[in-house]
Amino acid sequence: MARYTSARYNSPVSLSSQTARVKVLFFGRLKEIVGHAEDSVDLPDGAPIEALFSHYGVSHPELARFRASLVASRNQEFAAWSTPLHSGDEVAFLPPVSGG
Repeated sequence: MARYTSARYNSPVSLSSQTARVKVLFFGRLKEIVGHAEDSVDLPDGAPIEALFSHYGVSHPELARFRASLVASRNQEFAAWSTPLHSGDEVAFLPPVSGG
């Protein structure tokens, strides 16, 4: 009887090699900093919202000033910064609202 090795053509793909396309929405001052209200980005599947925000912080360092006061949402529901993202998700970054 032949022995099979662990390397097969139909072996599972590592999760780290899968990507997720995420729609990103920016509101208020964030929209001005980034230069547009909407974007799409590819991230590793399961990456947290925090990693998505950091992705934009690389090219827009001024965003870091707002991090402590921002709220994030995933698919129109408030979400923790540790919430994992998957393909098709929509993430919005919402600055604090003031008014009278």
